[in-house]
Amino acid sequence: MKKILSLILALALSLSLAVPALAVEADQAEQAAWELYYLGLFRGTDTDAQGFPVFSLDQAPTRAQSVTMLVRLLGAEKEALDGTWTMPFQDVPDWAQAYVGYAYAKGLTTGRSDTVFDPNTTVSATEYLTFVLRALGYDSGTDFQWDSAWTLSDKLGITHGSYPGSAPFLRADVAVISRDALSTPKKNAKETILDTLPTPDNQRCLWQMDCVSAGHDQIFLAVTAAKDSPETYTKFTVNSATVNGLPCEVTQYTTSKEVTDFYKKNGETANRKTFALAQLRYNEGAASQAAKETAQVGGTEYPVLVYKLNCTGTLKDGTQVEELVILSYYFDGYGGPFI
Repeated sequence: MKKILSLILALALSLSLAVPALAVEADQAEQAAWELYYLGLFRGTDTDAQGFPVFSLDQAPTRAQSVTMLVRLLGAEKEALDGTWTMPFQDVPDWAQAYVGYAYAKGLTTGRSDTVFDPNTTVSATEYLTFVLRALGYDSGTDFQWDSAWTLSDKLGITHGSYPGSAPFLRADVAVISRDALSTPKKNAKETILDTLPTPDNQRCLWQMDCVSAGHDQIFLAVTAAKDSPETYTKFTVNSATVNGLPCEVTQYTTSKEVTDFYKKNGETANRKTFALAQLRYNEGAASQAAKETAQVGGTEYPVLVYKLNCTGTLKDGTQVEELVILSYYFDGYGGPFI
Protein backbone atom coordinates (compact mmCIF):
# COMPACT_ATOMS: atom_id res chain seq x y z
CA MET A 1 0.00 0.00 0.00
CA LYS A 2 1.33 3.43 -0.87
CA LYS A 3 -0.11 6.80 0.04
CA ILE A 4 0.31 9.23 -2.82
CA LEU A 5 -1.73 12.17 -1.58
CA SER A 6 -3.39 13.13 1.70
CA LEU A 7 -5.64 16.17 1.67
CA ILE A 8 -7.23 17.15 4.96
CA LEU A 9 -8.96 20.14 6.64
CA ALA A 10 -6.79 23.21 7.22
CA LEU A 11 -3.73 21.69 5.61
CA ALA A 12 -2.93 22.60 2.02
CA LEU A 13 -5.22 20.63 -0.26
CA SER A 14 -4.63 20.03 -3.92
CA LEU A 15 -6.84 18.37 -6.51
CA SER A 16 -6.27 18.01 -10.24
CA LEU A 17 -8.52 20.26 -12.27
CA ALA A 18 -8.59 20.97 -15.98
CA VAL A 19 -8.84 24.74 -16.35
CA PRO A 20 -7.97 26.41 -19.66
CA ALA A 21 -5.82 29.50 -20.17
CA LEU A 22 -5.19 30.31 -16.52
CA ALA A 23 -2.75 32.92 -15.31
CA VAL A 24 -2.07 30.47 -12.47
CA GLU A 25 -1.57 26.71 -12.43
CA ALA A 26 -4.73 24.66 -11.86
CA ASP A 27 -3.40 22.72 -8.86
CA GLN A 28 -2.08 25.92 -7.27
CA ALA A 29 -5.52 27.51 -7.65
CA GLU A 30 -7.32 24.49 -6.19
CA GLN A 31 -4.95 24.47 -3.21
CA ALA A 32 -5.50 28.20 -2.63
CA ALA A 33 -9.27 27.75 -2.83
CA TRP A 34 -9.20 24.98 -0.21
CA GLU A 35 -6.95 26.99 2.11
CA LEU A 36 -9.34 29.94 1.93
CA TYR A 37 -12.36 27.65 2.27
CA TYR A 38 -11.10 26.24 5.54
CA LEU A 39 -10.58 29.76 6.84
CA GLY A 40 -14.20 30.58 5.93
CA LEU A 41 -13.08 33.09 3.30
CA PHE A 42 -13.99 31.42 -0.01
CA ARG A 43 -17.05 29.46 -1.07
CA GLY A 44 -18.05 27.32 -3.97
CA THR A 45 -20.76 28.13 -6.44
CA ASP A 46 -22.49 24.88 -5.44
CA THR A 47 -21.92 21.65 -3.51
CA ASP A 48 -21.70 18.09 -4.77
CA ALA A 49 -23.78 15.16 -3.53
CA GLN A 50 -21.49 14.72 -0.49
CA GLY A 51 -21.54 18.37 0.49
CA PHE A 52 -18.10 19.20 -0.92
CA PRO A 53 -17.76 22.69 -2.43
CA VAL A 54 -17.71 23.10 -6.19
CA PHE A 55 -15.30 26.01 -6.64
CA SER A 56 -15.91 26.59 -10.39
CA LEU A 57 -12.40 27.96 -10.75
CA ASP A 58 -12.73 28.05 -14.52
CA GLN A 59 -15.49 30.67 -14.35
CA ALA A 60 -14.92 34.41 -14.78
CA PRO A 61 -16.26 36.30 -11.74
CA THR A 62 -18.44 39.38 -12.10
CA ARG A 63 -17.79 42.68 -10.35
CA ALA A 64 -20.50 41.92 -7.78
CA GLN A 65 -19.13 38.44 -7.12
CA SER A 66 -15.57 39.78 -6.82
CA VAL A 67 -16.55 42.40 -4.25
CA THR A 68 -18.40 39.70 -2.32
CA MET A 69 -15.28 37.52 -2.31
CA LEU A 70 -13.21 40.51 -1.19
CA VAL A 71 -15.50 41.20 1.77
CA ARG A 72 -15.26 37.55 2.81
CA LEU A 73 -11.47 37.69 2.45
CA LEU A 74 -11.40 40.49 4.99
CA GLY A 75 -13.46 38.42 7.43
CA ALA A 76 -16.09 41.16 7.23
CA GLU A 77 -19.07 39.23 5.88
CA LYS A 78 -21.02 39.32 9.16
CA GLU A 79 -20.38 43.05 9.57
CA ALA A 80 -21.50 43.64 5.99
CA LEU A 81 -24.68 41.61 6.35
CA ASP A 82 -25.55 43.10 9.74
CA GLY A 83 -24.92 46.70 8.71
CA THR A 84 -27.00 49.34 6.95
CA TRP A 85 -25.13 50.87 4.03
CA THR A 86 -25.84 53.80 1.76
CA MET A 87 -24.54 53.86 -1.80
CA PRO A 88 -25.47 55.74 -4.97
CA PHE A 89 -25.61 52.71 -7.29
CA GLN A 90 -29.02 51.80 -8.67
CA ASP A 91 -28.13 48.54 -10.44
CA VAL A 92 -26.82 46.32 -7.60
CA PRO A 93 -28.91 43.12 -7.15
CA ASP A 94 -30.46 42.45 -3.76
CA TRP A 95 -28.09 39.58 -2.87
CA ALA A 96 -25.04 41.85 -3.36
CA GLN A 97 -26.38 45.03 -1.72
CA ALA A 98 -24.71 44.44 1.65
CA TYR A 99 -21.35 43.47 0.15
CA VAL A 100 -21.15 46.31 -2.36
CA GLY A 101 -22.52 48.75 0.21
CA TYR A 102 -19.87 47.73 2.74
CA ALA A 103 -17.05 47.86 0.20
CA TYR A 104 -18.18 51.29 -1.04
CA ALA A 105 -18.43 52.64 2.51
CA LYS A 106 -14.92 51.38 3.28
CA GLY A 107 -13.45 52.89 0.12
CA LEU A 108 -12.67 49.50 -1.42
CA THR A 109 -14.72 49.92 -4.59
CA THR A 110 -16.25 52.59 -6.80
CA GLY A 111 -18.75 52.45 -9.64
CA ARG A 112 -18.48 52.77 -13.37
CA SER A 113 -20.22 56.12 -12.90
CA ASP A 114 -21.88 58.03 -10.07
CA THR A 115 -24.95 55.77 -10.19
CA VAL A 116 -23.85 52.65 -12.09
CA PHE A 117 -21.86 49.85 -10.44
CA ASP A 118 -22.12 47.47 -13.43
CA PRO A 119 -22.40 44.33 -11.25
CA ASN A 120 -22.73 41.73 -14.00
CA THR A 121 -19.67 42.64 -16.06
CA THR A 122 -16.74 40.31 -15.52
CA VAL A 123 -13.98 41.78 -13.40
CA SER A 124 -10.49 42.26 -14.81
CA ALA A 125 -7.22 41.37 -13.12
CA THR A 126 -6.33 44.99 -12.50
CA GLU A 127 -9.77 45.72 -11.01
CA TYR A 128 -9.54 42.88 -8.50
CA LEU A 129 -5.94 43.77 -7.65
CA THR A 130 -7.15 47.31 -7.04
CA PHE A 131 -9.76 46.00 -4.58
CA VAL A 132 -7.09 43.98 -2.75
CA LEU A 133 -4.52 46.77 -2.64
CA ARG A 134 -7.11 49.18 -1.24
CA ALA A 135 -7.91 46.57 1.43
CA LEU A 136 -4.21 46.62 2.35
CA GLY A 137 -4.37 50.39 2.80
CA TYR A 138 -2.92 51.55 -0.53
CA ASP A 139 -4.48 54.44 -2.45
CA SER A 140 -5.19 54.14 -6.16
CA GLY A 141 -3.93 57.23 -7.94
CA THR A 142 -1.27 57.79 -5.27
CA ASP A 143 0.42 54.49 -4.45
CA PHE A 144 -0.51 52.83 -7.75
CA GLN A 145 -2.60 53.34 -10.86
CA TRP A 146 -5.76 51.23 -10.98
CA ASP A 147 -5.25 50.24 -14.64
CA SER A 148 -1.77 48.83 -13.88
CA ALA A 149 -2.29 47.67 -10.32
CA TRP A 150 -0.02 44.65 -10.86
CA THR A 151 3.01 46.95 -10.73
CA LEU A 152 2.49 47.30 -6.98
CA SER A 153 1.10 43.79 -6.38
CA ASP A 154 4.21 42.36 -8.08
CA LYS A 155 6.43 44.49 -5.84
CA LEU A 156 4.57 43.24 -2.76
CA GLY A 157 4.85 39.61 -3.87
CA ILE A 158 1.09 39.09 -4.30
CA THR A 159 1.49 38.56 -8.04
CA HIS A 160 4.49 37.67 -10.16
CA GLY A 161 4.08 39.31 -13.52
CA SER A 162 1.28 37.00 -14.63
CA TYR A 163 -1.65 39.34 -15.16
CA PRO A 164 -0.93 42.07 -17.72
CA GLY A 165 -1.49 39.60 -20.59
CA SER A 166 -4.63 38.61 -22.43
CA ALA A 167 -5.52 35.48 -20.44
CA PRO A 168 -9.03 35.63 -18.93
CA PHE A 169 -9.27 36.50 -15.25
CA LEU A 170 -10.98 33.62 -13.46
CA ARG A 171 -12.09 32.53 -10.00
CA ALA A 172 -8.84 30.54 -9.95
CA ASP A 173 -6.91 33.81 -10.11
CA VAL A 174 -9.08 35.32 -7.38
CA ALA A 175 -8.29 32.37 -5.11
CA VAL A 176 -4.52 32.60 -5.54
CA ILE A 177 -4.37 36.40 -5.26
CA SER A 178 -6.61 36.36 -2.18
CA ARG A 179 -4.58 33.62 -0.49
CA ASP A 180 -1.29 35.43 -1.12
CA ALA A 181 -2.72 38.79 -0.03
CA LEU A 182 -3.67 37.32 3.36
CA SER A 183 -0.07 37.20 4.54
CA THR A 184 1.03 40.51 2.95
CA PRO A 185 1.67 43.30 5.48
CA LYS A 186 -0.65 46.26 5.25
CA LYS A 187 0.72 49.62 4.15
CA ASN A 188 3.26 50.99 6.65
CA ALA A 189 2.54 48.17 9.08
CA LYS A 190 3.63 44.67 10.05
CA GLU A 191 0.05 43.49 10.53
CA THR A 192 -1.55 41.33 7.84
CA ILE A 193 -5.17 40.56 7.03
CA LEU A 194 -4.58 37.07 8.43
CA ASP A 195 -3.51 38.59 11.76
CA THR A 196 -6.89 40.25 12.17
CA LEU A 197 -9.08 37.25 11.35
CA PRO A 198 -10.86 35.37 14.14
CA THR A 199 -9.97 31.69 14.55
CA PRO A 200 -12.61 29.65 12.71
CA ASP A 201 -14.11 26.66 14.50
CA ASN A 202 -12.43 24.22 12.15
CA GLN A 203 -9.01 25.48 13.26
CA ARG A 204 -9.61 24.73 16.93
CA CYS A 205 -8.82 21.05 16.45
CA LEU A 206 -5.94 20.32 14.05
CA TRP A 207 -5.67 16.70 13.00
CA GLN A 208 -4.65 14.24 10.34
CA MET A 209 -6.24 11.11 8.93
CA ASP A 210 -4.07 8.17 7.90
CA CYS A 211 -4.50 4.62 6.69
CA VAL A 212 -3.41 2.21 9.45
CA SER A 213 -4.54 -1.00 7.73
CA ALA A 214 -5.59 -2.01 4.25
CA GLY A 215 -7.03 -5.25 2.94
CA HIS A 216 -9.01 -6.39 -0.05
CA ASP A 217 -12.27 -4.39 -0.16
CA GLN A 218 -11.50 -2.47 3.05
CA ILE A 219 -9.38 0.18 4.70
CA PHE A 220 -8.97 1.45 8.28
CA LEU A 221 -8.47 5.20 8.76
CA ALA A 222 -7.28 6.69 12.06
CA VAL A 223 -7.93 10.32 13.03
CA THR A 224 -5.20 11.78 15.24
CA ALA A 225 -4.80 15.21 16.82
CA ALA A 226 -1.75 17.23 15.77
CA LYS A 227 0.92 17.86 18.38
CA ASP A 228 0.18 21.58 18.52
CA SER A 229 -3.63 21.32 18.27
CA PRO A 230 -5.37 23.79 20.61
CA GLU A 231 -8.21 21.33 21.24
CA THR A 232 -9.23 17.74 20.51
CA TYR A 233 -12.60 16.63 19.22
CA THR A 234 -14.61 14.75 21.84
CA LYS A 235 -16.48 12.98 19.05
CA PHE A 236 -15.77 12.55 15.35
CA THR A 237 -18.36 11.05 13.01
CA VAL A 238 -18.11 10.05 9.35
CA ASN A 239 -21.42 11.05 7.79
CA SER A 240 -20.71 9.64 4.33
CA ALA A 241 -17.80 8.08 2.47
CA THR A 242 -17.16 7.24 -1.17
CA VAL A 243 -14.27 5.79 -3.12
CA ASN A 244 -13.99 6.91 -6.73
CA GLY A 245 -17.61 8.01 -6.46
CA LEU A 246 -18.92 4.66 -5.16
CA PRO A 247 -20.45 4.46 -1.66
CA CYS A 248 -18.59 2.85 1.23
CA GLU A 249 -20.06 0.98 4.19
CA VAL A 250 -18.70 2.62 7.35
CA THR A 251 -18.02 1.05 10.74
CA GLN A 252 -16.66 3.68 13.08
CA TYR A 253 -15.35 4.33 16.58
CA THR A 254 -16.11 7.97 17.25
CA THR A 255 -14.41 8.75 20.60
CA SER A 256 -10.93 8.16 22.02
CA LYS A 257 -12.37 5.63 24.50
CA GLU A 258 -14.05 3.63 21.75
CA VAL A 259 -10.79 3.64 19.80
CA THR A 260 -8.73 2.54 22.83
CA ASP A 261 -11.18 -0.27 23.60
CA PHE A 262 -11.17 -1.46 19.98
CA TYR A 263 -7.37 -1.51 19.79
CA LYS A 264 -7.14 -3.35 23.15
CA LYS A 265 -9.71 -5.93 22.01
CA ASN A 266 -7.52 -6.62 18.98
CA GLY A 267 -4.28 -6.82 20.97
CA GLU A 268 -3.02 -3.45 19.74
CA THR A 269 -2.13 -0.14 21.42
CA ALA A 270 -3.71 3.04 20.11
CA ASN A 271 -1.90 6.34 19.79
CA ARG A 272 -3.10 8.37 22.78
CA LYS A 273 -3.90 11.28 20.46
CA THR A 274 -6.08 9.15 18.15
CA PHE A 275 -9.68 10.10 18.79
CA ALA A 276 -11.51 8.29 15.98
CA LEU A 277 -11.19 5.25 13.74
CA ALA A 278 -13.23 4.34 10.67
CA GLN A 279 -13.38 1.12 8.69
CA LEU A 280 -14.52 1.59 5.11
CA ARG A 281 -15.79 -1.44 3.17
CA TYR A 282 -16.34 -1.26 -0.58
CA ASN A 283 -16.11 -3.14 -3.85
CA GLU A 284 -12.45 -2.63 -4.69
CA GLY A 285 -12.82 -4.11 -8.16
CA ALA A 286 -15.57 -1.65 -9.08
CA ALA A 287 -13.65 1.23 -7.47
CA SER A 288 -10.55 0.33 -9.48
CA GLN A 289 -12.59 0.24 -12.69
CA ALA A 290 -13.95 3.70 -11.84
CA ALA A 291 -10.47 5.17 -11.25
CA LYS A 292 -9.77 8.33 -13.25
CA GLU A 293 -6.01 8.17 -12.77
CA THR A 294 -3.29 5.60 -12.28
CA ALA A 295 0.14 5.47 -10.64
CA GLN A 296 3.06 4.05 -12.61
CA VAL A 297 5.51 2.37 -10.22
CA GLY A 298 8.36 0.06 -11.22
CA GLY A 299 6.76 -0.67 -14.55
CA THR A 300 3.42 -1.58 -12.97
CA GLU A 301 0.28 0.53 -13.31
CA TYR A 302 -1.97 0.83 -10.25
CA PRO A 303 -5.44 2.42 -10.15
CA VAL A 304 -5.66 5.35 -7.76
CA LEU A 305 -8.46 5.11 -5.21
CA VAL A 306 -9.78 8.50 -4.11
CA TYR A 307 -11.69 8.49 -0.82
CA LYS A 308 -13.98 11.39 0.04
CA LEU A 309 -15.38 11.64 3.55
CA ASN A 310 -17.90 14.13 4.91
CA CYS A 311 -17.40 14.24 8.67
CA THR A 312 -18.57 16.11 11.77
CA GLY A 313 -16.29 16.90 14.70
CA THR A 314 -17.71 17.87 18.10
CA LEU A 315 -15.66 20.21 20.33
CA LYS A 316 -15.73 20.23 24.14
CA ASP A 317 -18.21 23.11 24.22
CA GLY A 318 -20.60 21.21 21.94
CA THR A 319 -19.75 23.13 18.76
CA GLN A 320 -20.12 20.91 15.71
CA VAL A 321 -17.74 21.44 12.81
CA GLU A 322 -18.02 20.13 9.28
CA GLU A 323 -14.79 18.46 8.17
CA LEU A 324 -14.18 17.37 4.58
CA VAL A 325 -11.47 14.84 3.76
CA ILE A 326 -9.96 13.70 0.47
CA LEU A 327 -7.38 10.89 0.48
CA SER A 328 -5.77 9.18 -2.51
CA TYR A 329 -3.97 5.83 -2.36
CA TYR A 330 -2.77 3.10 -4.64
CA PHE A 331 -2.30 -0.43 -3.29
CA ASP A 332 0.62 -2.68 -4.18
CA GLY A 333 -0.09 -4.94 -1.20
CA TYR A 334 -2.12 -5.23 1.99
CA GLY A 335 -1.22 -5.20 5.66
CA GLY A 336 -1.59 -3.66 9.12
CA PRO A 337 -3.61 -4.56 12.20
CA PHE A 338 -7.28 -5.65 12.14
CA ILE A 339 -6.92 -7.32 8.71
